Amino acid sequence: MDWKHAAARGLGWLTTLPYRGRTRVRIGPGLLGNGRLRISGPGRVVLDPEVNAWSHAEVNRLMTTRPQALIHIGRNARLNGCTIVAADRVEVGADCVLGSCEVRDHLPYSESPADRRTPGVPRPVVIEDNVWIGGQVSIMPGVRIGRDSVVGIHAVVFEDVPAGVIVGGNPARVLRPLGSAVSGDNRASEGQSPADHL
Repeated sequence: MDWKHAAARGLGWLTTLPYRGRTRVRIGPGLLGNGRLRISGPGRVVLDPEVNAWSHAEVNRLMTTRPQALIHIGRNARLNGCTIVAADRVEVGADCVLGSCEVRDHLPYSESPADRRTPGVPRPVVIEDNVWIGGQVSIMPGVRIGRDSVVGIHAVVFEDVPAGVIVGGNPARVLRPLGSAVSGDNRASEGQSPADHL
């Protein structure tokens, strides 16, 4: 481990001390961080081992709005300025990379004009393993993003995304299949890892 990773692990441990004593927050070993991770709300937040939360600009915000809510971040995921809000459940798979996107399992307003000030009904969001999500992306409630897919910058995702494709636009649509989906094992063998982006 080089000095950058050692420093990032030390900072990750030190800057998350306020959260480590909470019974509803579990932070696995090896977290990389620089103090730009905020965890709030009454629900559960689980970060699996080796999560990289070192953010270059925006703060990573993991917010639950109800006690039964869960945010689960998979092993070796990379968070770089994302906002995740859950009233029910948001799952981010292993080896994912999330830029400065927003992921919500509910909207802060109802679609019904009569109930506009009432939050929308929560629907779980699942991001499968090895997904890359660009900056200024919005992932809407109820969406599942398939393994190995890429969501391009500024996309707004209203519907499920199949595995192994590139999507973009508003509303997001499939632009093309990936020529050769790279698995986490292949990427590791090529020497690429989310931690390389410190």
